[in-house]
Amino acid sequence: MSTTVPPAEHTLGVELRSPDSPSAVIANTRALLPLIAEEADGIESAARLTPRAEAALRRAGVFQMGFPAFRGGLEMTLSQQVEVVATVAAVDASAGWNIGVLNAGGYYAGRLGDRAYAELYPTRDRPTSGSFHPRGRAQLTDGGFLVTGTWDWGSGSYSAEHIVGGALVFDGDRPALGPDGKQRHLGLWLPREAIEVAHNWQTLGVRGSGSTSYSLTTPAFVPADHSFDREAGYDHTKDPLNRSVKLSHFALTGVALGVARHLVNLTADTVRGRLGDGGADRLDTATAQLLGTALSEVDFAYAGVRETARITDDIIFSDDVLTPVHEDRMTAANAVAALSLRRVVDLCTELAGARYLLDVSPLQRVLRDAYGALAHAGTRRTHLGTLARTALTHPEPGLTVPDDTARGGGVRDWCAA
Repeated sequence: MSTTVPPAEHTLGVELRSPDSPSAVIANTRALLPLIAEEADGIESAARLTPRAEAALRRAGVFQMGFPAFRGGLEMTLSQQVEVVATVAAVDASAGWNIGVLNAGGYYAGRLGDRAYAELYPTRDRPTSGSFHPRGRAQLTDGGFLVTGTWDWGSGSYSAEHIVGGALVFDGDRPALGPDGKQRHLGLWLPREAIEVAHNWQTLGVRGSGSTSYSLTTPAFVPADHSFDREAGYDHTKDPLNRSVKLSHFALTGVALGVARHLVNLTADTVRGRLGDGGADRLDTATAQLLGTALSEVDFAYAGVRETARITDDIIFSDDVLTPVHEDRMTAANAVAALSLRRVVDLCTELAGARYLLDVSPLQRVLRDAYGALAHAGTRRTHLGTLARTALTHPEPGLTVPDDTARGGGVRDWCAA
């Protein structure tokens, strides 16, 4: 993976604040949206972030949101993180995707010991990509591991300074077991100079995510402290963003939200263009209902994800415990946002008519991005089944958000009375 020289500050054409607070990062996100719009075609063509977009996003601090406060990091709430991703994804899905993935580097970094953290992260401006599928092999050796493997879906890896790979641990020919009796599954910071890049990311949509495959064909040494437990159980003693391994990619839910919003806005522009000077008074009933349904899909998807983020923030930034239901509800939120996006795609293509097939239509790339986002494993309906099973097994917080008395719910009990 080649490292490009970022553009000089004055060539970005946007003024950004020092990313030393959540409010600064949020303000920077809004300020760089015109730049992202200008770079969107180049991002798609290059199948990765352009040098200008990469430099702007790094300086905006959007890859630093997940660094823990005990390391001097921003430790932004899930609510803030998902809004940043959704805001950018509403302009360009690929840029939003890069933020959602590279932002997880702060979570990974928070799991390092003091020495390894100081070595790998002398500053927080070290975007870190990670892929855990398929799993590689980490052979136990003196002081660490000899690692081999091929990893797909390496989103953001072209722009990353560190690359993490997931691997199963072996002691000789036997699986190395953890305290839970399962084979250890680690995330390891791979030696960048040993990584072979496949450059195989040719895809329908979200092309600029740069999700190329990469591999270590010759065993490469990784020190033991350059790793973390990829499947660690819930730990209330950790910093808020590392109490559960399921927290690190919640922000990626913002991509589905942003793409749905983008589609609705472009489709509304198409409808306005047909109405001409007559305005909304000329809108026929069928078109009005379709557009209103699409608007509502976006509104309620945003509302549901925001509420899930708010509840989770309320728990992890307090002394409360994140229950299995709360953990699985986070995962389900992404699948539900994806279901809304699927419906928005159907509604918007019907409203737009055949013109979206033309290359000149701005809808075309956003539709491709929608299908690209919907291919992600996190959008699968199976996550909703997992939530159902967990809620039936652990009913303490209630089946639904309104049932959760600890979070201000209790509607079910009130109705029963």
